[in-house]
Amino acid sequence: MAKPVRIAIIPGDGVGGEVMSEALPCLDWARSRGRSMETISLPYGASHYLATGETLPEAAFAQLRDRCDAVLFGAVGDSRIPDGRHAEEILLRLRQGLELTVNYRPCRPLMPGHGPDLDIEVFRENTEGPYCLQGSTEPGRAVDLAIHTEPAIRRLLQAAFQRAATRSRPLTLAHKANVLKHGHGLWVRVFEDLRREHPGVAARAMHADALLCALVQDPTAFGVIAADNYLGDLISDLCAAYLGGMGVAPSISWAPHRPFRCSALAEPVHGSAPDIAGKELANPVGMILSTALLFRHLGWKAEADALEGAVKDALSDGAKTPDLGGTLTTAAMGRAIRDRLPS
Repeated sequence: MAKPVRIAIIPGDGVGGEVMSEALPCLDWARSRGRSMETISLPYGASHYLATGETLPEAAFAQLRDRCDAVLFGAVGDSRIPDGRHAEEILLRLRQGLELTVNYRPCRPLMPGHGPDLDIEVFRENTEGPYCLQGSTEPGRAVDLAIHTEPAIRRLLQAAFQRAATRSRPLTLAHKANVLKHGHGLWVRVFEDLRREHPGVAARAMHADALLCALVQDPTAFGVIAADNYLGDLISDLCAAYLGGMGVAPSISWAPHRPFRCSALAEPVHGSAPDIAGKELANPVGMILSTALLFRHLGWKAEADALEGAVKDALSDGAKTPDLGGTLTTAAMGRAIRDRLPS
């Protein structure tokens, strides 16, 4: 008998706990359909850090790495910790320590008649670039380093090429190699190598500023977009605006080379939103759709399809939180989605 899937739950800060509360019943629903699953809840976030000084202790990280299959994550960020050190040490430690190179952010319509008919999938490198947090500050001068390595670039681009080939979609690499000749030059070289290996994929490299302009003018022309950590962050957030905003945008990160047992982390794109935390105004759609992405990653296609369908049905029936022009609370929106799940 196969071992149950083990998922670590980290709600984090702000609205993270509120939206996580609407995702956890979706795990229970999957269990009710015969999916074998265990969960462990972990307290790491601002309150735990302020009380104990711990961000993500080595023993806890080792437990996640070696004894869990995936992480379901809410959000981190708290005004009580102005420099955000706890958020960096928790989330970036998970992404980098687990080598979750591929960050996947789909952009497809959720509501009929809302925005253009898109089918964009952003593949963002998740462990390097300027988010490596290396640099220096001195009076009147600051330096942020960006690190790009061929293994990470190749893993990200291979995943993007494979996705484009599987779905017969065009692939675009976003870069600024005309200025960032070293780091982005390496991206373009690896991209050209892989393009020769995938002659059936319609692939092009495009300056990021021109790509952003084209995304605004005609986003329907794009299929799969690949980018480094920084550009991928910007591009995927722009794409989220077409869906209705950050509250409905999901993501999942994974390690295609599977160096550890724990090889995936699903989280909504939005942050901890401290201005609305505790007011039941947060939209749980991004968190619930991230849960659906996790189901799909685990091979639970029927549950992923059903959960995504329930979200679309709820929105089509007019169930919306204030960010989408509705009046439902976070909990009411979660119930509206779960009420549309098959038994």
